[in-house]
Amino acid sequence: MKTNKTLAVFLLCHLIIWSILPIVLRPNLPMDSAEALIWGFIGEWGTNKHPPLSGWFAAIFYDIFAHPASLYVLSQLFIIGGLFYVYKLGKLFLSEEKALVSALVLEAVAYYSLVTPEYNVNIIALMLWPAATYYFARAMREDKLYFWFMFGVFAGLNMINKYVSGILFICLGAYIICTKEGRAALKSWKLYFAAMVAALLIAPHIWWLYEHDWFVIDYFLSRSGDGKVMPYGLAHIVYPIKFIGSQIMTSALALIILFVAYKKSPKEEIFVKSSDRKLIFFAGVLPVLLMAAISLVLGIKLRSMWGSPVMYMLGICFFTWLPFDIKPQYQALIRSCYGALLAFALAFCLQCLFTDSAKFNLDAKDFTSAVKGNNYAYVGGSVWLASTIGSYADNHPSVLFMMTPQTNPWIDMADVKKQGILVVEENLWTYRQYQKNFTNLPEPDIYLLKVETPTGKVKEYPLYYGTIAGENK
Repeated sequence: MKTNKTLAVFLLCHLIIWSILPIVLRPNLPMDSAEALIWGFIGEWGTNKHPPLSGWFAAIFYDIFAHPASLYVLSQLFIIGGLFYVYKLGKLFLSEEKALVSALVLEAVAYYSLVTPEYNVNIIALMLWPAATYYFARAMREDKLYFWFMFGVFAGLNMINKYVSGILFICLGAYIICTKEGRAALKSWKLYFAAMVAALLIAPHIWWLYEHDWFVIDYFLSRSGDGKVMPYGLAHIVYPIKFIGSQIMTSALALIILFVAYKKSPKEEIFVKSSDRKLIFFAGVLPVLLMAAISLVLGIKLRSMWGSPVMYMLGICFFTWLPFDIKPQYQALIRSCYGALLAFALAFCLQCLFTDSAKFNLDAKDFTSAVKGNNYAYVGGSVWLASTIGSYADNHPSVLFMMTPQTNPWIDMADVKKQGILVVEENLWTYRQYQKNFTNLPEPDIYLLKVETPTGKVKEYPLYYGTIAGENK
């Protein structure tokens, strides 16, 4: 069908553009991507931050292509997979044309374009959320074992990807409990089969957390604050408003595209069935409201990126509650989506060319060679620098993140003592803290990173490194 062809061409354009640009313009992996690759090399059922799925995918892809830059392609495969599932989900409720626009307009949301070169758990969630919701919707409609099984699989994958994904399943659980259509599923054994499938996927990670005293929870809680204490309970007001505002700003271009088409087109009556509107609300609207409510009640800061997957039904929700005749503006909407693709691609190019950020400009191979990263079995310190060496060094040394054995239980400290460790850090004060904990860590050498932008602006970044000699050397 014509919409399928249009979707395929668009997804191919996205894949090519967003895979090539970072390969050409970035001399090193973004921090989250390098960190995920290290987790994959470790091969545990957990990490010091997240469940293990992102690391597994990264390591598998690296094993196939043998280059860290392959993760740029992996990231885009998840994005186009997510857009594909949004299209399939949209077709359950809308016309094919509206379903297609619902998917393509997400290109105008920064989460699906500008930030996608940084492979991480949020990128994976952009595919796993719509996939899980699609199979849930099909299972609710048809009560077929295949759809319940696939829902269980994607529910489990979501939970071993990122804990925040639990928000989606709380909302889908609320749909089951609070609606007549949902309660009917409670009579089907297939729902419980899906829950069992998900539980089997999640169980090894839960056991891993138990064996390691649930230390990852400390990271999750630390990320919900920004180091500032707001007086008089302002956090309960400011944080949820900031979270909602960040989602609106991130989706602003997509909303503009849809509202312009809405204004120019004949209006229609709401045609999506009441039962379907309930599912769309619980799966597409309630997650962002629930996250804001958590921030409101607990007064905690939610990172804007935590909301990245909740915008997946933006177009579907728009067409559901603000329906209009899409035919007069259909081609204009498609062109606008291509325009968004090119606009964000241009913005990424300008960002890479003109930024003086060290993280954008560090030559990973040169840095690894300069600090002799290939000579060590272990590297520790800064998450960014240590992960970079662990990713680009030929021998892929094991990484002791932040030189903290307690949060790196896969590291054999006795072996570190025997073989020694290279310590790298971007902050001198932090390097000094390492010296307090490891008294045999010497004064640092300096790798001086010089960044010159096309405007002639020059900025220097001293990066610090030193070696704790091993007993065997």
